[in-house]
Amino acid sequence: MTRSRAEAELDAVRADRERIRGERDQFGQDARACASQMERLAHELSRGKDVIATHMIAVAHPSTVLHSPQQCMESLREALASVGFDLRLELERLEGADL
Repeated sequence: MTRSRAEAELDAVRADRERIRGERDQFGQDARACASQMERLAHELSRGKDVIATHMIAVAHPSTVLHSPQQCMESLREALASVGFDLRLELERLEGADL
């Protein structure tokens, strides 16, 4: 018994439908993973901004012990590192740059 052309086309359509559903599901998973990463990055950025703002206020306070630019830089680097910001690569890249 041979399959009719219509049955073969129907099987092809079903296979395409299943492939498309699989791609749709994968795209959905990828989108959720991307959204999760973006939320994590937004939270990390917010923490970094809080640290920077706190340091700006602390440096301006009359009782600060951060009087030299080197002290301010080192204190800020340590504070950012304590919340997970590792600026070594960025600092190396900018070191010696004509700012």
